[in-house]
Amino acid sequence: MTTTTETPVELPSGLKRLAATRPADREGNKMVFRAAEKSVEFFDHLRAHYRETRRTAVEIPCEIRIVLNDGSTFDTGTGTVENVSPSGALITRIKIATGCWPAAPFKLMLVLKNEDYKGIVVESVPVRFAHDPAGVGVRFEEIAVQV
Repeated sequence: MTTTTETPVELPSGLKRLAATRPADREGNKMVFRAAEKSVEFFDHLRAHYRETRRTAVEIPCEIRIVLNDGSTFDTGTGTVENVSPSGALITRIKIATGCWPAAPFKLMLVLKNEDYKGIVVESVPVRFAHDPAGVGVRFEEIAVQV
């Protein structure tokens, strides 16, 4: 029977020092991460996950036409603009005949039906599907008024 003895492996000095001081340096690590939170790069990273502009809560009924990129109409229905900003909106309470969205790229043509916004037509592209409340977030491409 042979016995082996383990000899400690000497780590490079930088790693040895980090390994030895790591538990004691937790407060120092927190300060580094707090400093990172204040940096411009940190806020740019966060800003990428937020909308371009703030939205305002509204309740505007609208007609919806789902238009494929070749110009053909996939489906029509109704919905409600729940919140709006200069760059987009959230459309909820969507009722479309087929009950499904196309697999191909599409646009949403919205015709607003509220008395204050009657005749406004918005061409938009979907940017996300929401689940609470159920709906679709859109980015405006064109806004026109029917005459």
